[in-house]
Amino acid sequence: MPALSVPRKWRPPLALVIAALVALLITLPVLGLALARLAGNQFVRETERSLIAQSVILAEVYADALAATGWRDDGPPLPDAIVVQREDRYHPVDPVLAAKPDLVGEPVGLVPSLDTPAAEYIAIAARLTDLAQRSQKTTLAGYRFLDTKGVVVASSGEGEGMSLGHVAEVRAALEGQVSTALRYREPLDERHALSSISRDTAFRVHVAHPVIIDGRVAGAVYLIRTPIDLRKFLYRERYELARMAAVMLVGGLLIGFISWRVLSRPIRALRAQSQEVARGERAAPEPLRHYGVSELADLGESLLSMAQSLTERSDAIRLYTEHVTHELKSPVTSIVGAAELLETSGERLGAARRAQLLKTIHAEGHRMDTLLATLRDLARVRTFSGDETTRLAAHADWAKTAFSGLEVVVAGELEADICLSAEEMEIVLTQLLQNAADHGAKRVEVRFDAGARVLSVADDGEGVSEANREDIFTPFFTTKRDRGGTGMGLAITAAIAERHGGALRLGAAEAGATFLLDLPG
Repeated sequence: MPALSVPRKWRPPLALVIAALVALLITLPVLGLALARLAGNQFVRETERSLIAQSVILAEVYADALAATGWRDDGPPLPDAIVVQREDRYHPVDPVLAAKPDLVGEPVGLVPSLDTPAAEYIAIAARLTDLAQRSQKTTLAGYRFLDTKGVVVASSGEGEGMSLGHVAEVRAALEGQVSTALRYREPLDERHALSSISRDTAFRVHVAHPVIIDGRVAGAVYLIRTPIDLRKFLYRERYELARMAAVMLVGGLLIGFISWRVLSRPIRALRAQSQEVARGERAAPEPLRHYGVSELADLGESLLSMAQSLTERSDAIRLYTEHVTHELKSPVTSIVGAAELLETSGERLGAARRAQLLKTIHAEGHRMDTLLATLRDLARVRTFSGDETTRLAAHADWAKTAFSGLEVVVAGELEADICLSAEEMEIVLTQLLQNAADHGAKRVEVRFDAGARVLSVADDGEGVSEANREDIFTPFFTTKRDRGGTGMGLAITAAIAERHGGALRLGAAEAGATFLLDLPG
């Protein structure tokens, strides 16, 4: 029966597949949370960048309008660091806000002011208010124009005459710095827990930009805008998100298919084959086309090996049972017949006839005992571990003593390790030397070639005829049945060799017979 085996190729181990799936499951929500946070930060910074750009333009418009009124240079001078910065050809202001709870400030409101804006501010207030209101219709931002003390001169809503001088970012702007802040819309005691669900009800971006005329701060513009919320962003990007969802769906289906392909399908196939074998619907499992992972391939290999071993043992048991039944039938018949003659005709039989019948009973009983002994040896062969080694030198004296009727010559590399246990070596030598003695040999040479890993037993006996060369390894085949031959000696030796991955073969010989036992290294 040809050996079945699983095709050898790289397969990911089951632990690697499980680890990859677990890592993916862990990564997806973390990645989603990170992306949501990045999106929130991006919304805030895009709004901050937009307000900074608007504040620069509005501050220049405010400065031009105020300068046209004859505004006196009575504002605070710019700090030296700001002067140096503004002397650069490009001095951009980068957005820095982040939507983190610990970085969001409390809301600020207008407070009454004891100061009244100067006449120059009042002169341009209506014009600035109109500009703020018209701009708000498109930008949706809130605008306030402040004087040097933080008093609201004009706005897109209400608050003229009120003060924002107490606000940190306004104070920084009145000192010549562009300042931004992220603030909640409602005070802590008025804030609803659900307000955090929608970004447009949670916080606002505040930008304060100084108005500079001739190196002095003439006031500030204060802009407020709610950044775009995630809900609005999702609606705006709904088509892109739909495509992304389709990709994720395909990815999920792909992960599911891979899991089914490399895990579920091979396991179900192995289970189905095992059930079919158990029900008797299949003699043995067959290699699957795909095993998925290396552990399942190893499992498939083990099942094939086990099934093949069980099949071979079942066939061997059936074969040996048939042969044993056949072989025992003849001696049993002879013994029973002789016993019946002795029982029924014992008084009429002469002494010579009685002696002949007793000899037959004894010979046939001995033949049965020899046959059963060889079967016990065969059974012992199947229980050897196969992990031990021996050397030919350890058995040289035993072989010469046990077969004193033969001239046993032990040669070759006597100290080389042979992959047989001491008991297996004794069985091999016993069977082959006995076989040589049964076929008229006088001299037997036992030799081990360590390089070729071959144990040879050559005798000078009758040899093997061409007609019998194909049958000598068949169990129970013997040409010396009349002399007690069982036909099991060579079969037992061959079984030992096969158990170690080797083979027993008949070598070429000019006289006698040479048996070669091929053994792995």
